[in-house]
Amino acid sequence: MTKFYYDIRDVFRAPRLALSGKKILLQFFGVAIGYLGYLILTYIAFLASGVSISDIWKYQGLFPLQNFPFVKWYQWAIFAVGCLWALVCWLLASTMVGKVTFEQLKGDDFYSSKESFRFLKKNWAPVLLTPLSMLAFIAFLFICGMIVGLWGKIPFAGELGIGIFYLVPIFVTALFLAYIVFVFVISLLLSPAIVATLKEDTFETIVQVFTTVWNQAWRYFVYGGLIGVMSKVGMFIFGYFSLRAGQFIHLSAKVFMGDKLSDIMEEAVSYITIPQHLLNYFSNIFYGIKFHYSLPEIGPGIYLNWSGEISAFLIGISLIAVIFVVLSYGLAIISTGQTITYIILRKKKDDDDLLKRKTETEEEEERREMEEKAKEEGESTESGSKAKSCTYPPTEEGKKECN
Repeated sequence: MTKFYYDIRDVFRAPRLALSGKKILLQFFGVAIGYLGYLILTYIAFLASGVSISDIWKYQGLFPLQNFPFVKWYQWAIFAVGCLWALVCWLLASTMVGKVTFEQLKGDDFYSSKESFRFLKKNWAPVLLTPLSMLAFIAFLFICGMIVGLWGKIPFAGELGIGIFYLVPIFVTALFLAYIVFVFVISLLLSPAIVATLKEDTFETIVQVFTTVWNQAWRYFVYGGLIGVMSKVGMFIFGYFSLRAGQFIHLSAKVFMGDKLSDIMEEAVSYITIPQHLLNYFSNIFYGIKFHYSLPEIGPGIYLNWSGEISAFLIGISLIAVIFVVLSYGLAIISTGQTITYIILRKKKDDDDLLKRKTETEEEEERREMEEKAKEEGESTESGSKAKSCTYPPTEEGKKECN
């Protein structure tokens, strides 16, 4: 088992532990599947708004992330479902990364992606129902506020009632609502880590989110801030080396391909229609700090023959995959860091060392040994009863059993 200090020193392990093909791949699948669902549903929302497919491709491309022309409620609903799908995929992928991290910290470096997926199939519900339950409670309190507003429309009585009860209970309830909204945002980060380490149900996960935020607030925010900084720096460094790798390919292949490669790459880059401010976020180490690397300028592309177009499209998809891998590393740092953070805070909060709990394999082996022991005891009891019936002089019933 990895030596654990149960303090801030352990948080700095997140970038190293996250730099694993297994964790990055799990997070990548979450990003890719979430992106595909978002892309399809957002295109449907654009089509429902009356925008033609050619115009959507021309102005949005593969990344419809801005300038939404939605007016009707159902258009926004379709778009919201796409965003929700991407969020769900991220939460589930974060749970698998958290589970792999937890088992690794317990000493099982060979815990596989398939095992984490099997774990997710059994424990996916608390990951999604925890924030959903909080969201439902937030909606309930908001509806209560609407009812208060409806009551306030009553002449004289409504106005006086608002004035009398504004401090208690209206303001107190609104203050509690603000706290619930705050904890809801935290639950999106913390719930996957709690489920990955505890395998608890929805109610217990909600309790753990509230008690962790309430009892270990300053530690959680200090650790969370460090994780955010390390995630951004990690993506920046990974992105820098990915850019240099692409440049090395271009420089070496261009020796014989010449301008043909430049034309293909220019067309390939045109598929990356990510808004410029988001690209600047990845290429700059921090907002407001002029320490960045220059990304290729994205243009409208150029005309190529059919084979060149196919090549440019495939390279464009590959470049998008590289961007997703860089993003996945940053998300893997967050998932790994949240798991480490919860292990530390659980020890501080409840004096419960999660790393000393038995693993699923150990529990399974213990259960198997108990079943085998019970079976052996049953067989020995049966043999003893039979031997007793064969004693001399044997009874008539004993003769039958002995025979």
